[in-house]
Amino acid sequence: MPASIENFGQHDKAGDITAALRRDGVAIVRELLPADEMDSLVALLDPDLDRQQPGGGEFFGHRARSTGRLFAHDPAFSEHLLLNPLTLEVADAFLRPQVPAAPGAKPSGSSYRVGATGFGADDIRRGYDPDPDQTPYCHHYRVNAAGSIQICGGGPDQVLHREMDNYWPYMKHDPARHECILQLAWAGSDYTAENGATRIAPGSHLWELERKAEPHEVAQAVMPKGSLVFWTGKVFHGAGGNRTDGNRTGIIYSLVVDWLATEENQYLAVPPEIARMLPERAQQLIGYRASSRIGWVTGRDGQNLLQDRRT
Repeated sequence: MPASIENFGQHDKAGDITAALRRDGVAIVRELLPADEMDSLVALLDPDLDRQQPGGGEFFGHRARSTGRLFAHDPAFSEHLLLNPLTLEVADAFLRPQVPAAPGAKPSGSSYRVGATGFGADDIRRGYDPDPDQTPYCHHYRVNAAGSIQICGGGPDQVLHREMDNYWPYMKHDPARHECILQLAWAGSDYTAENGATRIAPGSHLWELERKAEPHEVAQAVMPKGSLVFWTGKVFHGAGGNRTDGNRTGIIYSLVVDWLATEENQYLAVPPEIARMLPERAQQLIGYRASSRIGWVTGRDGQNLLQDRRT
């Protein structure tokens, strides 16, 4: 039976989306952002993308154009994407921070622990919650890498890979270990099978390291403009080949637990003078927040490092 990705609507519960992510490593939320709002965001990126020639080397097959520093482009990206309540509810449930980010969420009264194990892949397939006491797995999470990507006409399939590969060999692949990264890819244009919709192997976050995806185990994140596909740090994924004459545009960022280094240096990507123009919760998610043990700065408020310590 061909692989498929479970689809949800904007009014579905975050808990159901999170359950699909634990089980399959991927989930789609259709039309979470109105198409006209997405068009406005893509228009803000077009000047940067238009200045580039397709490139990307072997990793993207020489047929991609990409930008970084997403949240420095315009506050609209934080307001419409990063701070979307449903995405933060899913991230809170999936990454389990001690200090959650969703509106109205309350901090956990228990301390977080790193490296929680003691459950297996079969347990997750059966829907078993690997950590039923809800013990936090990080103090908070933050933006890992953020940008946009266009898969240009004629581009081949990208090699399937895992986001957690960036931390190899310091963190080896372990299907039983709690996930550290949640990836979010918004459809800036319609994602179709023909124009390179992201290829994802559902369930591959539970596979052993040596197992590779067979063609029938790979699905494409086909979805209309304004939709969102989540996937986890341990699931196989890659851009699809674009067999059309047009471009497929995505706006992509990932969230990572606070105790791992970020792929993109957000303090340079979104320096303080730009970050101060964003909502405070966006500042925190970009990285201007500390725990009591990691990332602190003497004299600065741990909940917002852009401010002096609150008294």
